[in-house]
Amino acid sequence: MDIKEYLKQQAEFINSQIRRLIPSGIPEKLFKAMEYSLLAGGKRLRPVLILESAKAVGKEDVEDIIDIAVASEFIHTYSLVHDDLPAMDDDDLRRGKPTCHKVFGEAIAILAGDGLQSYAFELISKNQAVPPEKLIRVINVLAHGTGIYGMVGGQAADILHEKENSFDDIQFIHIHKTAKFIQSCCQIGGILADASEEEEQALKNYGLYIGLAFQIQDDILDEIGDEKKLGKKTKKDREKNKLTYPSIYGLEESVKMAQEYVEKATEEIKILKNPEILQGIAYYIINREV
Repeated sequence: MDIKEYLKQQAEFINSQIRRLIPSGIPEKLFKAMEYSLLAGGKRLRPVLILESAKAVGKEDVEDIIDIAVASEFIHTYSLVHDDLPAMDDDDLRRGKPTCHKVFGEAIAILAGDGLQSYAFELISKNQAVPPEKLIRVINVLAHGTGIYGMVGGQAADILHEKENSFDDIQFIHIHKTAKFIQSCCQIGGILADASEEEEQALKNYGLYIGLAFQIQDDILDEIGDEKKLGKKTKKDREKNKLTYPSIYGLEESVKMAQEYVEKATEEIKILKNPEILQGIAYYIINREV
């Protein structure tokens, strides 16, 4: 199977589900800002990981968990909207398009991000096909992975250490900023598929390793990537003196580290019933150009 083509098809499917689930209302500008950001494109990796992790454990019909998977993309989009703000990374472009705050203003962009985050949890909590006790676990895992003990904490550490050149903090920053959210999505797929304790742990380990590989590849692409393909300016991390894998370990060692994490990830999930797609995703992550 061509994993790149498969992921493209899955992203198109997720896009169709995002369009189905986009909220609308008054004030119109707020909802337009949310819609603009959601439909700006992207790999849709997090919802795909939820669905594919469930399938890897043996769940054949994932229709009942699609809304939960899409909710993860709402949270990811909120994080990007806030990340692009002048107080954060101060980006003018995201996926080749003007960032949300450039189109709608900073105040609406902040509120659009807030709205996307809260609506994601509303989507999950109103799912009637999944037992309430599972939904509670899903909400807990997702909130932990994206909140103060996950993505938000990692982003804060990234900002607070961006003017230092310490190697001690890089693992903490990137585990929390990137890997914990990805790990949460893999674990959630397992929870929704009634994974055993051993299977769920394997998915958690896999998610952590591919999350770190994903961040290393992001850091590499910021150094040597094609701006036209990426749809944003490169070398911004270096300009801001941020802690990245290339800045600490160099490009060659960073590539090697990403490959090692992928090898660990694929090894972890060999115990699953259908690990092939997840294994393909792991290798795709370090070979992507965007």
